[in-house]
Amino acid sequence: MIPVEYFWFVLIFMFGIIGAVRGLSKELGVTTILTLSLFVLRFVWELFLPTITNFAEGSPFGLSLEDIQAIVFSVAILFVAFISYEGFVLLFPFKEQKGFLKGVFGFMGGLLNGYLVIGTVWDVVAHADYFSPEVSVVASESLTEFHNTIINYLPATNGNELILLAIGMVLLVLVVIK
Repeated sequence: MIPVEYFWFVLIFMFGIIGAVRGLSKELGVTTILTLSLFVLRFVWELFLPTITNFAEGSPFGLSLEDIQAIVFSVAILFVAFISYEGFVLLFPFKEQKGFLKGVFGFMGGLLNGYLVIGTVWDVVAHADYFSPEVSVVASESLTEFHNTIINYLPATNGNELILLAIGMVLLVLVVIK
């Protein structure tokens, strides 16, 4: 069986392929929405953390705080990503590249969006120990050292809220001043 991080990398790579087809202008619009959404999601999570903690302690489903965070963050970021890709698209005010350059720059923008979407899901699910119950084999015991290192650099839970806000606001200002 291959290590689980390969699965996550393939999903991020798929976002890169989607970005290569769409182009950088559209991918940066999605990046704007995703960074601002991640900031709001982290802010709201911290705001309601005491209430969520009380719910987790009295949960009839036996969910831990990390399980609830994984479910909330995964559903929210996947919903935002779906709407960002399928709904109204923010376009950046620069000339769209054609041919090879469109593919290369779009691929890099798609990788960034894959990191934001898939990285968030990966981060919260890894911190929830892949929803592994205590009685059976715990998934975190079979993870590689590379996996345990890379989850420290994922976007959801490493305290980078202000960086997400700054990136999102700069990108939003660039869209507005066109």
